[in-house]
Amino acid sequence: MEHWWYTLPLRLKSILLRRRMERELEEELQFHLEHKIEEGIAEGLSPAEARYRALRAMDGLEQRKEEMRDLRQVQWLTDFLDDVRYAMRSLRRTPGLTAFVVMTIALGIGMTATPFSMLDALVFRPYPVASPGEIMTLMSSSRDNRYDAFSYREYMDLKAHAESYSGVAASLPLSAVGFSAKADTTPVVRGGMLVSGNYFRVLGVEPQLGRGFRDDEDTVPGRDAVVVLAPGFWKREFASDPSVVGRVVRLNGAEFTVIGVAPESFPGMLIFSRPEFYVPLAMAKLFSTDPRKSFFVDRDDRELLVRARLKREVTQAQAQHEMDLLARGFEREYPKFNRDRGAVVRTQFELRTREDDVNWKFSVIFTMLALGVLLVACTNAAGLMLSRARTRTREIAVRLAMGAGRFRLIRLLLTESLVIAILGGLGGIGVGYAGIELLQRFEIPADLPVTVPFRMDLRVLTASLALSVLCALFCGLAPALQSTRMDLAAGLKTADVDMPGRRRLWGRNALVVSQVAMSLMLLAASFLMVRGFRSSLGEGIGFAKDHLLMVKFDPRLIQYSEAQTQQFYRLLTERLRGTAAVRSTGLTQNPPLGLDSFEQLAFVPDGFEMPRDRESFQTKMDTVNAGYFPTMGIGITRGRGFAESDSAEAPRVAIVNEHFARHYWPNEDAVGKHFRMDGRTGPAVRIVGIAQTVKYGETFEKAMDFVYLPMAQHAAPRMVLMVKTSGDPMQLVQPVKDVVRGLDPNMPMIETRTYEDLYRYASVDGPQVAINLVGTFGAVGLLLAMAGLYGLVAYNVARRTREIGIRMAIGANQMDVLRLMMGKGLVLVGIGTVIGLGLGFAVERLLNSMLFNAGGVDVLAYLVVVPVMLLVTTFAAYVPARSATRIAPTRALRYE
Repeated sequence: MEHWWYTLPLRLKSILLRRRMERELEEELQFHLEHKIEEGIAEGLSPAEARYRALRAMDGLEQRKEEMRDLRQVQWLTDFLDDVRYAMRSLRRTPGLTAFVVMTIALGIGMTATPFSMLDALVFRPYPVASPGEIMTLMSSSRDNRYDAFSYREYMDLKAHAESYSGVAASLPLSAVGFSAKADTTPVVRGGMLVSGNYFRVLGVEPQLGRGFRDDEDTVPGRDAVVVLAPGFWKREFASDPSVVGRVVRLNGAEFTVIGVAPESFPGMLIFSRPEFYVPLAMAKLFSTDPRKSFFVDRDDRELLVRARLKREVTQAQAQHEMDLLARGFEREYPKFNRDRGAVVRTQFELRTREDDVNWKFSVIFTMLALGVLLVACTNAAGLMLSRARTRTREIAVRLAMGAGRFRLIRLLLTESLVIAILGGLGGIGVGYAGIELLQRFEIPADLPVTVPFRMDLRVLTASLALSVLCALFCGLAPALQSTRMDLAAGLKTADVDMPGRRRLWGRNALVVSQVAMSLMLLAASFLMVRGFRSSLGEGIGFAKDHLLMVKFDPRLIQYSEAQTQQFYRLLTERLRGTAAVRSTGLTQNPPLGLDSFEQLAFVPDGFEMPRDRESFQTKMDTVNAGYFPTMGIGITRGRGFAESDSAEAPRVAIVNEHFARHYWPNEDAVGKHFRMDGRTGPAVRIVGIAQTVKYGETFEKAMDFVYLPMAQHAAPRMVLMVKTSGDPMQLVQPVKDVVRGLDPNMPMIETRTYEDLYRYASVDGPQVAINLVGTFGAVGLLLAMAGLYGLVAYNVARRTREIGIRMAIGANQMDVLRLMMGKGLVLVGIGTVIGLGLGFAVERLLNSMLFNAGGVDVLAYLVVVPVMLLVTTFAAYVPARSATRIAPTRALRYE
């Protein structure tokens, strides 16, 4: 048999130049026929006899043509193309119905494409590196199944002893670094990444300019000040200048030499942020957020994200076994730091679904809701295709009578459904693009670049087109099977033939029930989210958010020492208090309901019996100054607030919230109690005050424990200044700039904005986008359910026209006909409503467990959603049923 490569041109020619090939085939066979006729005449036969013998010898021209076509092995494709052409002509005869079905499917697929892009970006999109499936994330684990990063010493031990990997690399994000291209320019804040010397090699990333890091540039702390620029940063800051390699830039005031530029294909390994530059881990001290930390020595300073490339002959299970052995060895060698600690090996999918479960759960919820909309759209389209198939009864009967096989007709009808679904899929991709574009325009108020990683990539396009094919099968298979199963004699006599049996309409009825149920579930989900969100806002946040200006500072950007940092903040607040329109000032490491995460505090309460398997408890904490509580309007319910006397030399003190006090001392006064920081042997801290419990991370969070430490005793270089004013906070921007310039003209002001803006974005706008998306799902689902019920009742009216005429001829009035036509539709709506309520209760439990932490059933939501559904669907059934009451008996019975 000839190789396919040599026959491919002929096959393509047969498809693309079909008429020409048929003409050439006809000419070739005609030539052979004439030659045989001439031979017969030469033998003495008459022309008619010679032609007859020639045709018999060739077994007929048409048979020969079919054999030649079969040799090309493209007949199945040409038949399919013929079916497509016929389907296009057939669909053009019903443009209104075709357009409606296409738009229905386009809407369903388009509503699905946007959540698919979210799910792809947050879960499935592979790392932008060579052979991403080989990249594993290594994590430290505790006995209570908490997963942490590794310390530098642990990373070095893993790198030296792990044999399952071809390389082990580490990284540490830098959220705010002072960058200046020249020594005499004011630094601007940029984000970067500390990486190990083998980082690019392990990931398989080759710089597009210059080189990556060498191993010796990551061995001596503070020695090799070199930097690799990210491609986007290189374009923005250096206008894609190829001579940037060798140039000196300043990071946090220190000089760094540019040695390379990362490739365009490598935006980084993080989802929502892209590093602007990469520097060696050996330079970590320069970028440390806590000068007291010993990054290169402390085994308990777990900050490094460790990734490793698995050797091709090693499985994940084998690598995990080795990690278990190494973890037990570390525990024996370093019991103080590694007691009860293990290590896990995670693939990309496991990391994003187990450790980043919030993004995973949100993506799954939106995808499931979108698939619900798509299901409603498909059921609606299937109902319309069933109605369309009924009008073609005589056509199909004629084809069957002429010898067409049932399978051939089913293939033809499925091709029509496929054409509609593909058109709907293409339209849905356009709708999906529009939805993703809206998400891309969502502005995140941050000075550091935050990316929205959702896009219509090849995987999303493939999924959308695959859904189109599934829609074709879902929408077209039932009509194709039903319309080709008929009484042939009855089908030839009339175009109005029903399939025999009591279950002839079960498919249409099931479609309407599922549409109503899914639509009610979507409406309930959107209404419950709105109610839950408004309820959480109505509970209040526990502090005053208005008339506040916030400015972030980080004196490390200009190489301040800890003493200089404390002096800067003290002078800043003192001078601002004397400024007109300033009512008070406060300092906090993280404002509540902001974009940054609070630091975790490990502690042991005095007098509290610890579980055997735990060394300490964990809670969130904030570092604040004495003016923070009055500035934010957070009341001190017992004890006192921080004072200037709570200095670094004074005994350690803390303020806890009411929830913390009730949790650990439910029947005692927590003021005067102590807890120890960093485990049983850490420094003792005395509780001097109880603050009211407020919202810290989310407006819909449960009440949680929280601890405040004074900044003089728990120094944090990066702080946020909160300024309370009686007027417009933005009017204070210039006075604050003047005060800062008077203290140090080189001090950068980071993220200057009103707190109201931050609150609106983080706590209102973001959730509102999700609520609007779910609300859109519900509205579209309701619209499609309405259209589906309308189609069913209209179909019944058309199917039972003669019956209606007979009933009216023997005395039935219009109300009887209206009841007859609407009755079954409303019964189906009732069944769908009951099922939808069950689905709604399930969704409510899921939302309460994930978001709103509420219990019970929100009765008001269902008291609103169910009547709306019943009203809309009743109207959808009434309109076509009303038309049935206007049928004239003489017209309905004209064929009888």
